[in-house]
Amino acid sequence: MSGVIYGDIVATVIAKLTVLLAARPEPFASGITVTNRRGETTGRVVVITESSGAGESNTLDDTSLCVNVYADDEGDCADLTNLVRALLTSPAPLGVVDGKPIVLATKNAGPNVIDDETGEFRRYMVINIRRRGTNLAP
Repeated sequence: MSGVIYGDIVATVIAKLTVLLAARPEPFASGITVTNRRGETTGRVVVITESSGAGESNTLDDTSLCVNVYADDEGDCADLTNLVRALLTSPAPLGVVDGKPIVLATKNAGPNVIDDETGEFRRYMVINIRRRGTNLAP
């Protein structure tokens, strides 16, 4: 078998989650920034980064996403965290698991409440993602 090319899973998840959150009717889901860096962004923010993976098989690859959810209100933070977890682990059209490239997503750890020095409310969780790649050979 030839090598396998895997796309940028963080960019893919950010794009999918942004669209899904924008379509949600819940008040705490409005005006969300989904990004891979916290930076100067404040308010309701979801920060997604990639952690080490668990291996690959054929054209499938397992990796973990670290998800930090920030909000100015404790209730909004809890509600947004639960919504994000549901969207990340649910099949399309309601979630990101659509086979393009995400074929499976499960919660690995959390969500945990994190004490944040900024005074914002923060929760952290790890989501395991199985994604499909493409063969390097034509």
